[in-house]
Amino acid sequence: MRIIILGSKGGVGKSTVGLLIAKRLCELGKTVLFVDRDQIGYASWLVGIKSKGLVASVVDGEKGDYFVQRKLGRGNLQVLKFYGDGPRLKEDVKLIISDPKLRTTFNEKYQEVISLGHDFIVLDNKSTTFPSNDEIRLEITAYSGRYPNARGYRVFVTDPFKINIENTVSFAEKLNREEVLKNLPVKIIGQALVVNMVYPSKIHDVRSNLRELGTMFSPIILVPILEELFSFSDDIARLPDVDETRQLTDLIQSLENEE
Repeated sequence: MRIIILGSKGGVGKSTVGLLIAKRLCELGKTVLFVDRDQIGYASWLVGIKSKGLVASVVDGEKGDYFVQRKLGRGNLQVLKFYGDGPRLKEDVKLIISDPKLRTTFNEKYQEVISLGHDFIVLDNKSTTFPSNDEIRLEITAYSGRYPNARGYRVFVTDPFKINIENTVSFAEKLNREEVLKNLPVKIIGQALVVNMVYPSKIHDVRSNLRELGTMFSPIILVPILEELFSFSDDIARLPDVDETRQLTDLIQSLENEE
């Protein structure tokens, strides 16, 4: 299953939530491929990937050191730095799409990674990412060539500020309406909203702001602000457990088991 981490702005903890989900799945004995598609490359940095991502390596004709795998819990964690090399992304992707040789090289290198096998793939994205974005179409086309019947679960992440919750909801609505979804080679089976970094004194206010969302998201999860997560820079294995993301992960796994 593809677990797609999304949000309308940066700095709300998308990467952290994605890593917590991946860590929990590994603890359950799963093999998880974490694809770092955030331009900051936070997850890649945590596992020691300091070089160029896959996309930049292909364009520059370099072998690249963009992938690591390691034991985590009872399972295995694989981390692929897809990109994360600053403003060159847009031009790099255009070059790969327009140049058949680069496109073939990209497909071969990505196939090498996904052919290792995984139970879940967690896709960490930059803000306001749509399936119609060139870099997303590039990845999903290559992935569906190997796994044509993949299912997807979207996790939207926001902070507790009302304006950012509203913007995230608006983003989700646009994503759900986007025409390209009609031909998306991934069946989306659900979507959750994670409101991250909520102060205990603000829980009532946040719940009031969420009351009118209806069934657009199921579930809606409030994650308390945790100082040890806010500036985390240690080994992924030492990410603190968070009950709320653990429950979300268990729900996602149950949906996978229903397949």
